[in-house]
Amino acid sequence: MVVEKTIKFRRLIPIIWKRMLKMALLSAIIVVPIVYFDLRQFTITMQAPLILGTAISIFLGFRTNSAYDRWFQGRALWGDIGGCTRNTALLCSRNKEAYTNYKTGKESKLAAIVMPRMIKRSIALMWIFNKQLKDLPPLEYEGLDNLLEKEEKESLAHSVNPSLQLLFNQGRDFRIANSEGQFVDGEHFEFVAIQREMALLMTRCNGLKNTRFPTHYTYFTDLFVWLLVALLSMSLPGEESAGYWSIPIAVLIGWIFSMIEGIGNFMDHPWTNNRNVVPMDFLTRSHEIEIRSFAFGDTDLPPAFEPVDGALY
Repeated sequence: MVVEKTIKFRRLIPIIWKRMLKMALLSAIIVVPIVYFDLRQFTITMQAPLILGTAISIFLGFRTNSAYDRWFQGRALWGDIGGCTRNTALLCSRNKEAYTNYKTGKESKLAAIVMPRMIKRSIALMWIFNKQLKDLPPLEYEGLDNLLEKEEKESLAHSVNPSLQLLFNQGRDFRIANSEGQFVDGEHFEFVAIQREMALLMTRCNGLKNTRFPTHYTYFTDLFVWLLVALLSMSLPGEESAGYWSIPIAVLIGWIFSMIEGIGNFMDHPWTNNRNVVPMDFLTRSHEIEIRSFAFGDTDLPPAFEPVDGALY
């Protein structure tokens, strides 16, 4: 997510230079013969590009609004996943002397192992699901060794869906903790509700990732921008007598429309691993630091992520 107040043009050049060069070539192919040989009979009025520009504006308005809705939906979903992780930590957090079976009043050594493991696993689940949504290796986060037991981490390497596997493992540990009398006054119902909410949120995140914006909107918007450049190149030399200045003017107008379209393309994919999307690493690290600090009193914590070149990842 871009957090800087201004966008530096040097970051745009690697993205746009090829497209602008192609637009300049297209415009030059049309403008140079018209101006050099004075082929006024091949020029058109400005009505055609004006009408097409209006149509493109409508397309781009719908495209941009939809892209922002998808981005904001992705941000809200990841925030809800973070909320479920915090709620899991709240339900499972205990003082060391408080792992007491409320049914028998005796200390539960098994619960003292299982409950902290559940808290750490909930953090690991966020990291692993984060990587899966970005199509990165799910176990690449270097801090997983502090969150998962060695055997469990190794088993995830062979899982078809590591994040879902962790959710199932969480359910198994919950049943152990519940049998050890660790959830009182309906807390077990709350935990089940959190598990169901987490499963639903993960499904919705995958649905958002796998449901792309309709291809025909993107394709025809791009096609219309190129057509607009061509029509401007045919109208500016004649009606506006712009001469060779028609080339940079047509390219500039085409670039403006292309940039608006590009913003929509970037925001349309909230889970892609780039600087324009939901800052999942930053949010997940923030949850990890706070939960480990409050639940376990850890002081040897990983540092919070800082903006890199004006963006949070």
